[in-house]
Amino acid sequence: MIRPLLGALYRKCAAPFGLRALDRMLRHGLPARLDPPLRSLLSGRVPAEAEAIAARIERRRADIAASPDKYAFEYGGSSLGTTRWPERTEDAAGFSSRRLATSTSVQRRWGVFLHLCAEAYGARAILELGACVGISGAYLASIRSRPRFISVEGSSALAPVAEATLAAVTDRAAIVRAPFESGILDALARFAEETLTVDVAYVDGHHDEAATLHYVRTIVPHLSAEGLVILDDISLYEEMWRAWQTLASMPGVAAAVNVGRFGLLVWSGGEVTARHYDLARYTGWWRLGGSRRDALRSTASTSDRETRASP
Repeated sequence: MIRPLLGALYRKCAAPFGLRALDRMLRHGLPARLDPPLRSLLSGRVPAEAEAIAARIERRRADIAASPDKYAFEYGGSSLGTTRWPERTEDAAGFSSRRLATSTSVQRRWGVFLHLCAEAYGARAILELGACVGISGAYLASIRSRPRFISVEGSSALAPVAEATLAAVTDRAAIVRAPFESGILDALARFAEETLTVDVAYVDGHHDEAATLHYVRTIVPHLSAEGLVILDDISLYEEMWRAWQTLASMPGVAAAVNVGRFGLLVWSGGEVTARHYDLARYTGWWRLGGSRRDALRSTASTSDRETRASP
């Protein structure tokens, strides 16, 4: 309880400095279309329409949190490293729906930010890796342009929960029930069949360096001319931070913006060299985590780390 309160106080004190930094960055090449979501994130001021959407999604979050279902992680391996996903269990020691809805899913503040990013890009097609219970997807899919939204989810237990969440905000969403490695190809093929390029991609769920690099590089050929890739939890593990640094310098990225929890990659293609912008100090305090491999050796440690509430 103390940490969220301290986080809110920190952000309130940092807001004036963050807004001045944002103004400087805009004068030095930060894409102007990112101004509304970044300004809202830093100031805490949310447009009325986004507030109304958030209220609907948060009611759905509360309903999921009230479910008595219990879950446990199952583990698997792939060429991209160790994977894990929640499935239902009868074991009383399993973790709750509340944890999935609150700690694991994106918090309201960051959900609104995702929504405003997708709105700023007027997205017609949005790809998500990692639906969980559908909270982040609902924020992304509920923008005014009524985008085609496809999310990949490897958990057979969570996919129907996410579908119900998305159905509350859009009739243009689909869940690909598959591991990310194959599901991403299925999702991109569906967009291609509908002659759509990806305007916004949100990459979450598999917090490993090799996996993150592979997913983004797989998505890039399918991005719109000015697409946006959002990486979640870039400071959660050493591996995620290395992946962020690599991708932020990738040819074709025009701007790389570190906002603390998320890393934003603004795509333009070609051999352009990215400009780097760092607003993380104004959005909370962010400590670089240790190795994911070490965390996965301890189930308790992994549970605590990958579901921590963000500042």
